[in-house]
Amino acid sequence: MAAPTPDRAARAAKHTGPQRPAAESLLVTGDDRLAETITPLAAAAGHPLHRVRGPGDAETRWRRAPLVIVGADAAADCLAHGLPERRDLILCTTLPWIGADPTGTSMLWPLAIKLQADHVIAVPEATEWLLDRFTRTARDTTHAPVAAVVAGHGGAGASTLALAGATAAARDGKRVVLIDLDTTGGGIDTAAGLDAQPGWRWPSLASASGQLEPERLLSGLPQRDGLHLIGPDPRDRTAPEAAALERVLHAARIGADLVLIDLPRTRTEAAARAAAAATAIAVVNGPSPRSRTASRATLAEYGLCATNIGTVLRGAAAPDPARPARGTEPFEAIDPPVWGRIPDDRRLPERLRRGRPPRGRTGRRLRELMAELTRPRTADAATDHERSLAQTGAAR
Repeated sequence: MAAPTPDRAARAAKHTGPQRPAAESLLVTGDDRLAETITPLAAAAGHPLHRVRGPGDAETRWRRAPLVIVGADAAADCLAHGLPERRDLILCTTLPWIGADPTGTSMLWPLAIKLQADHVIAVPEATEWLLDRFTRTARDTTHAPVAAVVAGHGGAGASTLALAGATAAARDGKRVVLIDLDTTGGGIDTAAGLDAQPGWRWPSLASASGQLEPERLLSGLPQRDGLHLIGPDPRDRTAPEAAALERVLHAARIGADLVLIDLPRTRTEAAARAAAAATAIAVVNGPSPRSRTASRATLAEYGLCATNIGTVLRGAAAPDPARPARGTEPFEAIDPPVWGRIPDDRRLPERLRRGRPPRGRTGRRLRELMAELTRPRTADAATDHERSLAQTGAAR
């Protein structure tokens, strides 16, 4: 994986938005080997870390540091010094230190209990976990919301809708990751005009192991003006495994402000995991009267994976005039809410290829739809959905 170029880094900084400078976290250890392992991880995450060798030097920073890491070598001294209890305290050691303990971890756990540490880790085994923790502490944000779209039938325009929503959000200053799981389609990077741009696609991302560093992920993707794309390689359209999807989604939610996912009509295990992570799933229906019947199969595919699922009408499509009679098939009697209507715009595909968001009525309705898809859902909404499923005998 190539290192980010200066231009990519500048674009990433442009779309990160104003953030409060992160306070320094604190590392308390006299073990140089431990410090040499931990310090580069904090630097990679962009999080300042101040190291001291003993508890006396830690007093002034102990309470206000967002994260405190205490080496096993300094834990007993910290207890004897009477440093106060605090949250976000990690007791960290090295695997050689554990190996030198004749009873395995006989010294480690009593120290952790007395310190009231939140976590006990050993490096280098836990370096990926610690890198992720540094990254989240540096950003001081919650994970980005996830929204998903899926075509109710062939030609419904779900990929165009996903790309249009992502482009509009990026033009509004958000860092957006658009994930294409519909590997049988033409590829969202082609629709975005980024198919010739180098960057990581699913085959290279799927071959990685362990957690991905969020900023490194975003910097390595095909991108334009805050929009980062993850899609299939035209030469290898193998669908990603669920584990690869979860690694990528986890990093994307930390590094971006919004994640949009284009789901395949036929549910895979990876697509099911993505649907479960989404705040909402929009099923796109076209103008054909047959689209309503076809979309019920899509509802059946994803309705049991998602708490909130609704429809988006494209062009002259009309809502189902009447709920179908209850039958034996799941979701036959479900009447999903209509979250929006997107007018047909023949100029939209060309605008998206040039990185231009939709304008006019299309742009306004698209922004309203994206606000609905990313709106935080209440527990009552989830309960209503599950009650509706239970009434059809399709509850999870």
